[in-house]
Amino acid sequence: MYVKDAPVYLKSSASLLSNNLAILRSKEKESITYAVVHKALVCLSNVGKGGFSNLKQVACKGEGAHSSSAVQQAKWCVLPERTVLVIASIKGVQMFDPDGTIMIFWQSLPPCETTEAYSQFSRGICAVGDKYVCVGCSDGGIMVFDVPSHGTGVKLQETLGSHVVSVCDLVAKDTKMVSADETGHMIVWQAGGHFTQLSKIDGFGFPCSSLAIYKEYIIGGYGTGHLRIFNLASGKIIVEICAHAQWINAIDVAEESGLVLSVSEDTFVRVWQFTGGDSPKVEIKFQQSIPDTQLSGGKFLDPEGQSFGLTAYDLTEVYVFSKK
Repeated sequence: MYVKDAPVYLKSSASLLSNNLAILRSKEKESITYAVVHKALVCLSNVGKGGFSNLKQVACKGEGAHSSSAVQQAKWCVLPERTVLVIASIKGVQMFDPDGTIMIFWQSLPPCETTEAYSQFSRGICAVGDKYVCVGCSDGGIMVFDVPSHGTGVKLQETLGSHVVSVCDLVAKDTKMVSADETGHMIVWQAGGHFTQLSKIDGFGFPCSSLAIYKEYIIGGYGTGHLRIFNLASGKIIVEICAHAQWINAIDVAEESGLVLSVSEDTFVRVWQFTGGDSPKVEIKFQQSIPDTQLSGGKFLDPEGQSFGLTAYDLTEVYVFSKK
């Protein structure tokens, strides 16, 4: 179904982090920009028409000009009137213009109140509705930022505090957001003047490392290798698959075809066909092992699922697979 295509090269190798690949498609420029985290850097590779690529790195700084801050995730948040590159790190949250040239906002994490040994970080990024960007935190909080259509007047509107352990991932569709944490618990939120909690889905005791929304369904990838699909409105589990032998690091959905991508540390990438409706079902369409790799990120490169990209720990390229 898919064959290996020409890779996309990076300036540095990928760190072993979940969801360690983000893409930004530009119809006007007929290009795709890839973002991959390497320690305190975000490596950007813009691939235009004809395969020409432009490589750069965005450094994530701490409070001081010379202090670095290990990055946990980088992602473009596409709002109706603005697109921002959001970087979540162990020090806080930074927002840049889409090409990473100008930093428009910096929010440090609050000081740790506990006396116990505790690692602070931010992780889990999504755009919600017309103007909100949300970022998860290690204490279970979710920071909600109000992003204006232009300028640097980004405001921290509120912090949602329903999770009791670290947030793993966030995903949103229109004005609904879903958050997942290290125990697998999910919370469904409604955006508005203030975010309100609509429902809670109990976890299975293991991290839900990656999330996606397809139509009226939530798709979650877990540290146990399971792929689970829930009804967004009721929270009822619809499908459960033992999809991988090890940790699932990323999942993605091709909106126009219902294809689901899952990548794992077990070296396998798999593509599933999900059909909703009265009798939902999942069928495996493609699988490929990439020997001696720990896959850390995966994204479809188009809404139809004609091609996808993969990152793997310590490799300086993005693997690209395209349909035959």
